[in-house]
Amino acid sequence: MGTQISIKLSEKMFDSAKGYADMYGYDSLQDFIRETIREKLFENEKLSGKKTYLASEKALARNWMSKEEDEAWAHLQKEI
Repeated sequence: MGTQISIKLSEKMFDSAKGYADMYGYDSLQDFIRETIREKLFENEKLSGKKTYLASEKALARNWMSKEEDEAWAHLQKEI
């Protein structure tokens, strides 16, 4: 179980973050914020293919666009 926090953002920061999250296929602004924190805290750690696959599954399924993405997805599935 996680701990819930509350933050206050300026309207400009909120709108920019929400736009970024929408543009890059995050399921929610919260997912974008969690990933940003995770990147800062664990930037030197490598994620395994399984963790990357699980973290990306929803966004990839929704934003499928090219043969290259098919190949990347196939590569990640080999890691499982």
